[in-house]
Formats: sequence, C-alpha cells, structure tokens
Amino acid sequence: MNIDAYTKIVLTVIAGCLLFMVGRDITVVPSAHAQSSAQVTDVNIVQIAGSAVSAPGNSRFEASLPVTILER
Repeated sequence: MNIDAYTKIVLTVIAGCLLFMVGRDITVVPSAHAQSSAQVTDVNIVQIAGSAVSAPGNSRFEASLPVTILER
C-alpha cells in the first residue's frame, strides 16, 4: 500500500494540531494572582534571627519595626 505525499502532509498537520491542543493547557508553573479583597492583613513578628522582638520600656505602643516597601 502506497501513501502519497498529500496524505502524509494531511496526517502530519492533523497530528501537529492534536499535539498543540493537548500541549496548550499544560502549565509547568501555575500563575499567581493577587488577593482581590481590599482588607488589611495583620502581620505579627515574634522573632528576628532567633531574638524576641520587644518594645522599649517607655513606649506606649506595641513592638514595631520600620518597614520599607519597594515597588517591583
């Protein structure tokens, strides 16, 4: 049985399309999404490098650390 060039090309195109359809939904790394709510997230730092975080004795506030936010 001889298969002519046209049939080989058509079958190759069909196989390529099937591979594309299967491969387009495969994700190696899932995409990340930001939170959609505008609520504030409470963060409590207990230790830094194994040392407890504490406020100065004369402070009327809870322990706090300066935080720098960098935009990326």
